[in-house]
Amino acid sequence: MELWTVGNKTIMLLFVVTATYFTAAARDVWLVFLFLAYLALNLILHIVKQARTKKAILLAIILFLIGCAVYHPYFALLLPLSFNEFASFYSRSNGFLLLAILAPLMVLRDTMMILYVFAAALGFFNYCMVRHYMGRVGNQEDELENMRRNLQKMAKSLNENQDFARASEYMVKLEERNRLTQEIHDGIGHAMTGALIQMEAAKRLLNSDPATAETLLQNAIGISKEAIEEIRVTLKNNKPPVEQLGLSRLKTAVEAFSGRTGLMTSVVHEGNMEVITPLQWKIIYENVTEALTNCAKYSGATAVHVEIRVLNRMIKAVVADNGKGAAKIVKGLGLIGMEERTASVGGTVVADGTNGFSITTLIPYEGK
Repeated sequence: MELWTVGNKTIMLLFVVTATYFTAAARDVWLVFLFLAYLALNLILHIVKQARTKKAILLAIILFLIGCAVYHPYFALLLPLSFNEFASFYSRSNGFLLLAILAPLMVLRDTMMILYVFAAALGFFNYCMVRHYMGRVGNQEDELENMRRNLQKMAKSLNENQDFARASEYMVKLEERNRLTQEIHDGIGHAMTGALIQMEAAKRLLNSDPATAETLLQNAIGISKEAIEEIRVTLKNNKPPVEQLGLSRLKTAVEAFSGRTGLMTSVVHEGNMEVITPLQWKIIYENVTEALTNCAKYSGATAVHVEIRVLNRMIKAVVADNGKGAAKIVKGLGLIGMEERTASVGGTVVADGTNGFSITTLIPYEGK
């Protein structure tokens, strides 16, 4: 608003100075003095910062212009701009402003009345238009501030959720360790204790009653075999499947990449993940992480998509971004390394730079 007012005042002042110069019958030193005084008051107005002081100076300028208009009527053309500037300190003042601007028409006549109406109308409508857009800017700033506050709340909530997730994960691990400990103690521990007691008894009866000692040893061997089988079953039941380990590790790596670079990432999978062997998961993991590194360095992308699909006879791993792509693909150490790793299991790597950049790893497998 302030820059707009200064620009309009400057234009109107140049018009008034030019008009008074060409209409004056002779050189008038007082006119020069009044123009300089008007400029000085406006400079003071834009130097001070307090709103109350600005209002007082504006009232002084309005009274000054009214007095100058008595001396020379062209000074009245500067009044509408000062009225507009004074009205800008109040939220709802368009009606009173219009009345104040039209008041000088009661004393103006002929050509001055026409000029004043034109200046007043132009200034008033410009003032209303600029005030409207400034109101919209103010609303947008308020919305932006609200969005900033909401973002801070979301960030705080996210941090709290992450802390809660870490605490929950730790509690789950503690509970799992406690369950395993109790399971080993109740099952395997008791069995091994019983076997140990029978072996101790057999040791004492070995010379005096060999037959009973042999029976006790046989029982201890049977109990030990059962305990070993229980250990095997317990480990089998608690060991996560290979496909869960591979997919979880891959998702963790992609999420960590997103956190480091700020790029949006997504991971999808389809098909029977159980057919993927640990060696194939290792190759897929290394190829995906290498492709993500190249994406962060060269692509200029904002999002990366990773997908793992098990087809009829092929495992397909794709890393695709929405970056600038490449008309000609130059094989660097990273791409060559991916091809060598994949070729070791009979697979191949396909790079495409026509729509963003994508790297596809194809690994054959034997269907079950």
